[in-house]
Amino acid sequence: MKFLIVGDLHGNKPKVYFKDFDAVIAPGDFCSSGEIRNYAFQALKERHQNPCSKVKWYDLAGKKEARKLVKKSLKDGREILEYLNSFEVPVYIVPGNADFTPEKEEKWTFLQQNHYERLVKELENIIDVHNRLVNVEEHQIIGHGISSGPEYPQYKEDLDRLKKELKKRKAEYNRDSKKLASLFEKASKPVIFLSHNVPFNTPIDEITNKESPRYGYHYGSLIAREMIEKYQPLACVGGHMHEHFGKCNIGKTICINAGFGSNVNTLMELKDNKIARLEFHK
Repeated sequence: MKFLIVGDLHGNKPKVYFKDFDAVIAPGDFCSSGEIRNYAFQALKERHQNPCSKVKWYDLAGKKEARKLVKKSLKDGREILEYLNSFEVPVYIVPGNADFTPEKEEKWTFLQQNHYERLVKELENIIDVHNRLVNVEEHQIIGHGISSGPEYPQYKEDLDRLKKELKKRKAEYNRDSKKLASLFEKASKPVIFLSHNVPFNTPIDEITNKESPRYGYHYGSLIAREMIEKYQPLACVGGHMHEHFGKCNIGKTICINAGFGSNVNTLMELKDNKIARLEFHK
C-alpha cells in the first residue's frame, strides 16, 4: 500500500509529485496562520520576558481584527481539505494546533467554539483519526492531534511560569497518555502512528528558527515519544516543526517530519509489514 504524506499546509494547496498512491496522510494545520502566527510570536515573547504576563495573540490584534483573521484562516483550511477530499482516496488526518479545535478554558468565548467540526464536515474521504484506532487494510492508524509542544513543561522558564498549573498539566498528561496507550494495546496489526507533533528531543523537533523565542529548544510531543518507545509502531508521521523535513529513528520506529508548505511530499510504501520505500521530494 502506498501513502502520499503531505506536511503542515497552512492554507497552501500541495503540489503532488507522486501520482500513484492509495491513501493520503496529513498531520494537521490545514488553516492559514500567517498574521495570527506573527501575533502569537509577539505574545510569546512578551510572556517569555514577563512570566506574570497572560497576554494572548488576540489581545495584541484586538478581537475585532482577530475574529476576521480566524474566519479567513478557517476558509483557507476548508479549501485545503476540500482539495484533499477531491483525490478520491482515503485521507487520514488529525487536527493541528492551528485548526481551531475547541479551547474550553480559553477566556475568549469565540475560541471555545468547535470551529474544527465545521472544517471537516461532510467531506466523505476525510477520516479524522484523533484518539482513534482505524483499520487500513493490513495496517492500523492511531492518531494524536493538536499537541504543539511537550504536553508537560520541560524547561525552567515554563515550569516557573506555569507553577500553579503543574498539577493539572500532569493529570492531563496522564489522562491523554493512558487514552492513547489503550489504543495501542488494542492494536492487532502493524501501526502507523499519526501525531500532529513529532516526538520530543529528536533531530526533527529542534527549533532552528532564530526569530522564535524558543530558538534552540526541542519542542516535540512527550506523549508521542512515550508511545513510540513503549510500543514501537512501524512509523510515526508528524509535522508542526516547520524547520525540518526528513526522518530519524527511535528504536525500530521510523519517525517522519512531513515538513511545511505546498512544496514537500513524502511517499511511503508498505509491503510485508515493512516500509519498502520512503521517498522525500522537495
